[in-house]
Amino acid sequence: MRNILAKVRVQHRNIIATEIKEVFHAKDKQEAEQLFMKFTQKWKNIYPNLMNNLLTIRENIFTYMELPEGIRSMVYTNNALERLFKELKRRLKTMEMCQSEASAEKYLYLLLRYQNEKFLKRKLKNWEYYFQLYREQHSYTKENIHSEVIL
Repeated sequence: MRNILAKVRVQHRNIIATEIKEVFHAKDKQEAEQLFMKFTQKWKNIYPNLMNNLLTIRENIFTYMELPEGIRSMVYTNNALERLFKELKRRLKTMEMCQSEASAEKYLYLLLRYQNEKFLKRKLKNWEYYFQLYREQHSYTKENIHSEVIL
């Protein structure tokens, strides 16, 4: 969504943001695709390159729609990543100066390792329930899941 809004004129940003949010918050994949096609047809005359690029990656845009509705926001948002970068920036700012590039890399490594351990302890709301629904819909077994992860 940010990429789309960065490539449109300021006067159209609010309208486009509202319309694209409707697409991303649709109940199912079919409804999202219908809204997406309406959106691209409406804006194709004003932003032809942007709409053509979106149409070429259409299949990738709606991959998250196959997941249960409760965990979609956990997948398509990048808030955790933004929070991580903000934390790294805050911690590095207090250091002001490192002795060498190697010492800065080591410090970043330790910070990322700490953040990773902290993130792994976090429990996602209703994750077990939604993951079970997803497994039932796609008839996954432990063997299927492990083979897909390896691939």
